[in-house]
Amino acid sequence: MQAIIIAGGKGTRLRPLTYATPKPLLPLLDRPYLAWLVQRCVKAGITNILVNVHYQSQQVQNFLGNGDRFGAKIDYVIETEPLDTAGAILLAQPKLTGDTLMVFNADILTDLDLNQLAQFHRSTGAEATLTLTRVPDIQAFGLVELEHDRVVAFHEKPDPVRAEAFLARGITTVNAGTYVLEPHLFHGYTVGQPLSFERVFFPQTLSQGHKMMGWVWSGYWLDLGTPAKYVQGQLDILQGKLATAWEMPDTVEAVLPQGWISRSAVIAPHAQINAPCFVGEYSFLGDHAVIPPNTIIGSHCLIDRAIEAGVYGDRSIVL
Repeated sequence: MQAIIIAGGKGTRLRPLTYATPKPLLPLLDRPYLAWLVQRCVKAGITNILVNVHYQSQQVQNFLGNGDRFGAKIDYVIETEPLDTAGAILLAQPKLTGDTLMVFNADILTDLDLNQLAQFHRSTGAEATLTLTRVPDIQAFGLVELEHDRVVAFHEKPDPVRAEAFLARGITTVNAGTYVLEPHLFHGYTVGQPLSFERVFFPQTLSQGHKMMGWVWSGYWLDLGTPAKYVQGQLDILQGKLATAWEMPDTVEAVLPQGWISRSAVIAPHAQINAPCFVGEYSFLGDHAVIPPNTIIGSHCLIDRAIEAGVYGDRSIVL
């Protein structure tokens, strides 16, 4: 199996954080998202990885390199012009091995089991498998309709009246941003032309009669694309909601339940720390520092006063 990580977007919803840093390199508890995702692939036995890059592409390449330090082989698909999600896969065709593809959006935090997903795809004889999740507010998403795990229809974001009708039919599943695809599905599309998974490729694949299955994941799932969700995802990690997918590195230690401190951080004797919280590498908390619950301190920070409403605010990330 070969992995493709779609990491070329500008991350406009996360500005200003993404003005100088590509979204997939933003830290989650001091670990860039891409490092976590690559390590998850390797743990699942997927070591041949292509990374689609466009915005701030050199930063991504410099960080991941050839993948040796992750135990992977990493190569890059470089977009000179944005080609949308599936268009990036077409551009990658010269580097495809012919193996089944596992495709990731580089802004989804989830504990879905990659081995179970691959097994479902193989056992059902699917040509395309979409991971799906159930959401309480279906008006914010396009919907994917299933019959006995088989995808039968795609629906645009519903207005309130249509949303009520979908809820009455029990249709609450949405695209969760990870796919298993057979590479022959991309034959016939023009390389170098924009192509959207959601708006074009998936509906056409379905209409052409290819076997498309939906794998509903009932575990943790979060789109990290907004500042509020970026904060929430890290707090969820601290609170153990991704226990099967996130392992704290040896460079940090738990000083409180849900309170993690880097071993290289310096904490003054009178500094006050309240969990859940995280303090990153080489940060310094002085005697006047008060870290309230739900605070993430990144690396190389200096704090010697109380973090409170009007200074940073509740549920803060300090970078």
